[in-house]
Amino acid sequence: MKNFNCFLIFILFFAYQVSNAQDTKPDTLSKIVKQLQTDVAQLKNLKITGYVQAQVQFADSTGAKTSMAGGDFPAGSDKRFNIRRGRLKFTYSLKSLYQCAYQIEINETGLKTKEVYIKLTDPFINWFSLTAGLQPRPFGNEVTIPGSLTESPERTRMTQSLFRDDYDLGARISIQAPKTSPFNFVRLEAGLYTGSVENFSPMDYKRTKDFIGQINLSKSFADDKIKLSGDISYYNGGVPNNSTKLYKVQSIDDNPEFFVKTVDSLSNSLREYYGADIQFSCVSPLGTTILSGEYTKGQQVSTKSEFRNPTALAGGLYVRHISGFYILFVQNILKSHHSIVIKYDVFDPNTKASGTQLSDAAGYTSQDIKYHDLGLGYTYNMNSNIKLVIYYDIVKNENTAIKGYTKDVKDNVCTIRIQYKF
Repeated sequence: MKNFNCFLIFILFFAYQVSNAQDTKPDTLSKIVKQLQTDVAQLKNLKITGYVQAQVQFADSTGAKTSMAGGDFPAGSDKRFNIRRGRLKFTYSLKSLYQCAYQIEINETGLKTKEVYIKLTDPFINWFSLTAGLQPRPFGNEVTIPGSLTESPERTRMTQSLFRDDYDLGARISIQAPKTSPFNFVRLEAGLYTGSVENFSPMDYKRTKDFIGQINLSKSFADDKIKLSGDISYYNGGVPNNSTKLYKVQSIDDNPEFFVKTVDSLSNSLREYYGADIQFSCVSPLGTTILSGEYTKGQQVSTKSEFRNPTALAGGLYVRHISGFYILFVQNILKSHHSIVIKYDVFDPNTKASGTQLSDAAGYTSQDIKYHDLGLGYTYNMNSNIKLVIYYDIVKNENTAIKGYTKDVKDNVCTIRIQYKF
């Protein structure tokens, strides 16, 4: 960008001199140069970034149900090429106090808006910021990490199940002292969101809004060679019933089943999550070591056949108590460009029933099954722009009495991805 700006000034200045060589006055030239300098200074406030992730995937069965690995495979296919993410982001900042951003997703399926927001910081003490628009949710750690920086090809089953999309429409207030303050290690976030993005709705259709709050602590030691951070998060949202039917799990003679109760179709059901996470990194002669983990529990309200869809029709909503966690280990090999990744996550979408208690007769579906995922990966950061990832997902579901899930389903996936970031 800097070289381009210099070239632009030179061309305009040269053209002006050639066309006005006989009658140009020094003061006129000075005004033109000053105007060009002003225009270039404004361009410096604009930042254009993006990345493209091209990949090939191999499943261990045709038509594998791999919704958490970029979507299910087409029927009759066990391998595929695709552009997993193609992002382009424009950010315009002014004096570090005002910022607006626009990010779009471009891949072989089309174009979609991912982020559109404005961020305002108070000009007096620089402690308070307001962010309004389509933006990342301040819950947990993994959901806030950009897709270009995640250590695994996809976020965990827990994160993808609870948050169908990375972004939501709303407004939040952030409180954090400037970097020069001894209190900079604490950040508070609180916001109201529509929750409508979960159902890919183009508008805010809910009467009530979802509250998300987070406390973040972050500290560095030993000249930044050791870093420690963590979050405590809370999500409280209402899901419109849109029906007089609400299903909850009840145990009769130690047999947990879904039973229906009558509710007001205009009322809301509670969607509530509690989360905690921690991240640790250390630079040593062996390279950089990263160890992180996250745990979430709470209550999800969604439809019978789609855990991630909180919008009910005539069939009514289903209340499920959830629990999940993940542990991530990353080891850079002797400060080289190579790293190994080990990631283990567990997600139980219905803690009230398990194993053969889960049956079609009791009202359960594949959306109630507990999963264990073990990911083994290798990363080669060729340079600051290019990254190669080879990752193998070993997926295990619990054995149930649900048709098609009486034993482990073959849905392991190997992903080979090349990413270019600019």
